[in-house]
Amino acid sequence: GIRDIVMEISKHAEKVTVTAVGGNHGENRQNGKAFTSTNDNDDVAVFEQVAEILAANPEAYGHVSFLFPQEELTLTLNVHGTILGLAHGHQARKGGTTAAAKIRTWWKDQAYGMQKVADATILVTGHYHHLSVLTEGIRTHIQAPSLDGGSQWFTETSGVQSAPGLLTFTVSERGWDDLRVLPCLTS
Repeated sequence: GIRDIVMEISKHAEKVTVTAVGGNHGENRQNGKAFTSTNDNDDVAVFEQVAEILAANPEAYGHVSFLFPQEELTLTLNVHGTILGLAHGHQARKGGTTAAAKIRTWWKDQAYGMQKVADATILVTGHYHHLSVLTEGIRTHIQAPSLDGGSQWFTETSGVQSAPGLLTFTVSERGWDDLRVLPCLTS
C-alpha cells in the first residue's frame, strides 16, 4: 500500500516530501452530502497514518516529511523555485463541458480570489481519472490518470477507456520534465 511505496521511495532519495489533498472520494458523507469540515477527509487521513508509522522510526525515515493542507482542499509547495499546486479537482464544476475547461475556469477563479493555488505554475489534479497535459503560457495543468484498473466512471461519462498508471515527473528551476506514466501491475 501507500506505506510500502513511501518506504521504498525513501531508500532512493536524500529528501522525500509526501503530500495529499482531500477529494470527493474521502469526504465523510451522510445522505450523499459531506457533513464535516474539508480537513476531515479520508483521502488525507490514510497519509497521516503513514506519517505516524514512519515517525516511529526517525533513524530510517527522518528524511521523509509530510505536508497536508489545513482547512483548504488545495496545497502549494515550492519545488526548486517552481510553485507546484495540488488539488483533487472536484472543485472545478463550471466553465465548460471538458475537464480541461472546468479546471481552467476554476484556476482562473482562484487567481481572482487571490488563493494560494493561483501562484502555481504547475497544477496537478486527479478527479477526472485520465492523463491530460495542457500548457498555456507559463502555466501547465497536469491531470493524472487513476491507479485503478481503469475508470468506469470516466468511460461512462466520456465514452472512452482511461489507461491506469502512476504519474511521475521531475521539477527543476526550469519547470517540469521527464513526465512518465508507469503502468499498474495487475495481480
